[in-house]
This record gives sequence, C-alpha cells and structure tokens, in this order.
Amino acid sequence: MFHVKQLRVVKQMIDKEQKFIDIHPILDYAKSLNCPYIAIIGGKGTGKTYGCVDNAIVDYYASGEKHPFFYVRRYDKTFTKSICGNLLNVHRQTIINCSKGKHNTAELSGKVYEVMNKTMTVKGDDKRTHRNIIAYCRSMNNVETETGDDKGEISCGIYDEFLSRDGELKDEFLKIQILHSNMIRNRTDRYVPLWLLGNTVSRDSAVAEQFGIKLRDLKRGMNVYTNKKGVPRIVLYYTPETAANSEAAQMYYDRFENDHINMISHGDWVLGTYKIASQNMLYKNGYTWKLFNNGVAVNVTLYVQGLTPVIVVKRPSDNFNIGVSPIIGKHNIVTMPKQIIQCVINGAMFAETSEIGEDFRDIAKHITGGQQIVNYIG
Repeated sequence: MFHVKQLRVVKQMIDKEQKFIDIHPILDYAKSLNCPYIAIIGGKGTGKTYGCVDNAIVDYYASGEKHPFFYVRRYDKTFTKSICGNLLNVHRQTIINCSKGKHNTAELSGKVYEVMNKTMTVKGDDKRTHRNIIAYCRSMNNVETETGDDKGEISCGIYDEFLSRDGELKDEFLKIQILHSNMIRNRTDRYVPLWLLGNTVSRDSAVAEQFGIKLRDLKRGMNVYTNKKGVPRIVLYYTPETAANSEAAQMYYDRFENDHINMISHGDWVLGTYKIASQNMLYKNGYTWKLFNNGVAVNVTLYVQGLTPVIVVKRPSDNFNIGVSPIIGKHNIVTMPKQIIQCVINGAMFAETSEIGEDFRDIAKHITGGQQIVNYIG
C-alpha cells in the first residue's frame, strides 16, 4: 500500500490564449522540489513531446554537446522511421540556432538520433558531416538488458505515450525505476528528470496507481504526489484545454455533437463508443454479475430481449462494497463469463453511460478471458 497525498498547486501553467503547453514552469517547479519524475497528461496536439524534446536539444548544446537524452517508448519495434523518424527533424530551426549552423538536421539511425550537417554534392549525393549522437532510444520492454550500458551523462529521459489502451508491461513501474537508475548511474551532482508523457486515452494504469495517482480523480493543473513523509514522488501536470484544442474543435468537431469526438477534440479522456441503454433497459430484471477491480465497479445484467440475450452495464448498487479483486456474488471470478463475452461480440451490450462502459472495459482487462472484450471494444 502506497502512502501518498495530493497537493494542489494553484498556479496556471498554460492560459487560454496559449497555443501549446510551456514545459519550463513545470520543469522549474519539479526541479525546485528535486523531484526526478515529471508527468504531463493531456490531449493530442498540446505540445507535450515537442516541448520536452525541444528543451532537451537546447540542453544538449548548452552542455557543449556532452549531454544527450533518452527517448523512450514501450516497445523496441516502434523505433522505425515511419513512427518516430521525424521526432527531431521538426526541431531543425532549434538545432540550427543552438549549434550556430554546425548542424542543420537530425536523423534516426538504428537506435540513436544523430545531428549533422547535411548538404548535397555536385553529383546529387547527400553529404553528412559533423555527425554526433544527441539521443539514445530506449524501449521499456527490454530495459533490463541495457542496464550495463553506460551512455555517460544524460540530460533527461522522455517516456512517450506511457498511458495506453492496450495495457502495460508486467512490472512496468519497476522498469521505470531501472531506466532512471540507468540514466543517472549514481551521479547526483545534476538534476536528471524523467518525463512521463501521456495522452488521455486510458485511466486504467498500474504505473499511475503505483505513483499514487488516481486518474479518475485527477484535477486539471499542477498536482504533486508525495510519500507519507511528504517527500515528492512525482509532479504531474494535467493540461487545461489549449487554444489550439478549442479552435480545432470549434472549426471541425463540435458540429457532430458526439460525446466520443468531444473527448478527443477537447483534450478530455477518450472513451470507447458504446450503445446507451434506455431507462426501461436499466430497470429490467435478469441475472446480475457484480464486477470490480481496483476500486472501479459495475453491475452487468443479462436478460433476453425478444429472442436475443443482451447485457446492460450500469452503476453498482449502493450496498455493493468495492474490494480489491473482481467477484461474482460471493465467489471470485476465474474467467470472464462466456455469456458476457458473447453479448459484447454480438453487439448486444448497452451501457448506462459511455463512462460506465469504459469502466467495464477497464475491469475486463484484469479478468482472464476479458481481453476478448477489450479487443472488440478497442
């Protein structure tokens, strides 16, 4: 059991007129607390990755090209040019300015990013000079195998897309600690933060829970999570809606008046698409399973509509005590009931609200056989 408390810092790090997030006040605040872990959670397009990478590039040149950074993703297979090949290239102007023209571009080469001066010869061939490594790629799924590989002094780590609808690695929280240990190598003379950047795609995260973060209770703005002695464990900034979000939503998305689209366009939590149960369906009698995991609970009622079995997912009853593991009645669930799985696959699932449907999906991730439900819902 982690003993944590949440401190609300009444300080706006981004205003409505600002197009994208400014990471520097967040970084300065975390540094003042000497807190090594910094998380930013927000919708796509708010500039989380851009801001962190741009700052790492500036730090690299300020150190005399001695302090590269780690760029981290969950799986090794994602380090391809099609997925993250342009990560640094969108910062060409920063590279040119900070290097005073020595470098004019950056490329992904294997599992490193190199800055270089790239020109074209009279024969039309590319000529690359002054090539230096500015960033090392690290994958969370094999971080233990890289423990013995000391890359020297690292400026920071950027773990991109740490929140996932597809699930996390086993012991991922421990892997994050190992990664940070690999970054600092017991060097304590400098502040070396590890950024955890997450899009608002899933509130079911063991990593967040182990930091003491309840994503369902998360408030916009700055949040500091401490241990029972008051020592900060992680500084988390949940971004308000930016001007960029608001303008795009007004121009393109709000016209559809769709809750799922609004979640994406306004930077709120993304929910799956669920059929909403009518009031009549919510009060139908049938066989009810009471499912829960980690403080999140739903009732799932099965009944026959005409000749078709359907399930209705709704709020748990008031007298339902939420525990620490999923249950059916008084018995522990071993596997997800086939009737529930079949109704979901047949499109015969209805939810009281989209949020309750999402709770059901999150619970299913932790029950044997429930992955079929997660795969179907998406």
